[in-house]
Amino acid sequence: MQEPARATKRSRGRPSLDADRAVDEAECLRAALDAFAEHGFEGTSVREVARTLNVSHGLLNAKFGSKRALWEAAVDFGMETLHASMSRLPSPEHENPDIVQRLRDACCNFLEGLMEVPALVRLMNVEGTARSDRLEHIAAKFFHRRIWPLQTLLREGQEAGIFREVHAAVPFTLLAHGAGALIALGPLMNAADVSLNDTPRSAIGNAKEAAEIIVRGLLR
Repeated sequence: MQEPARATKRSRGRPSLDADRAVDEAECLRAALDAFAEHGFEGTSVREVARTLNVSHGLLNAKFGSKRALWEAAVDFGMETLHASMSRLPSPEHENPDIVQRLRDACCNFLEGLMEVPALVRLMNVEGTARSDRLEHIAAKFFHRRIWPLQTLLREGQEAGIFREVHAAVPFTLLAHGAGALIALGPLMNAADVSLNDTPRSAIGNAKEAAEIIVRGLLR
């Protein structure tokens, strides 16, 4: 005689937040980047990040292991996004011989990448004010071991006598924290209403205008 089918045993209490939803890693890292930028490392709670994503705290702990590991993953995601975007230049056989235009393109590509992770600039404004092991992580991984197209293009233009002899950190900082601020600090720009005419400009449009000023300022 066939035994009656057993009813599936349900756990007591509310269903898990993760029962019907797998967290998207990019979405998770953007949410973490936003939280660390707004509250700083010490003030950020992994539990609050999980609540923002509508997933369980345990899921993020299982995925990243610790708050520090989540911070590193979020910062790495943001920096990799910017590096990949700035590197989106034509292949050598189709490369524009105009070094000024190539530098302009690299700057604009960087700013378009920043539109995807605007919180990274705000986070760097916080982390960059004091020496810490977190700042050492950023410097070691993304400045000491990584070449950015702006560096190579600037050096090429300097060797050709086109660009001023300035350290790459000068235009890079102006690009990220000057032009980039027009994207990252959107609420401030809207509140200040700094437009000089009645025609509003988009954040990326204003940022690219600032990048143009930086590129022109590098010319000898």
